[in-house]
Amino acid sequence: MSDEGTVIRAEHVFKKFIWRSTVEVGEALERSTTWTIGGVAAIVAVVVSNLDSVAKIASLDGIKTSIVLFTLSLLFGALSKQIGMAVVAGVKTLKETEALLNSETGQRLIEQMTIEPRQLVQELAEPFLWPLSTFVRKGGEHGLVDYVSGDKRFVKMFCLQIAFNALHVVLAVAALFAIGLSI
Repeated sequence: MSDEGTVIRAEHVFKKFIWRSTVEVGEALERSTTWTIGGVAAIVAVVVSNLDSVAKIASLDGIKTSIVLFTLSLLFGALSKQIGMAVVAGVKTLKETEALLNSETGQRLIEQMTIEPRQLVQELAEPFLWPLSTFVRKGGEHGLVDYVSGDKRFVKMFCLQIAFNALHVVLAVAALFAIGLSI
């Protein structure tokens, strides 16, 4: 069912509240990922800078495996952090936009619009380079027909953030086991 041309309904407000409350956990996860990335990077730095000493107690294959796993852990940790930052900033922008549109000033702006919403979406996307222009345009078009599409997008991104963070932690632990078991 399309929301285009209708007013926001109670179920929209309820969904937004629940989803945003859930997604806000992502900010704490994003901050904690900073610490785990730092810890993994520190372990890699210690292993690499003391390779001769580490090679005396751990096998070369174990060291190589652990460095590869630590590197993958750092990659997935960085992805988790970037997605988390995008979710936090995106939800903040949604809230600020809604606050503006629900204010007296915002209502006056809406009443003074001289173009149709679809044309506004096209014009908003215009200055962005591809692929961002496509992302902005499609996001705007989805927002016209589904008032909670932005929130749905951030819930999906939050799920990716959790998945990448889990991979980050699992790979770091596997790296520790790889080097530990090679002793």
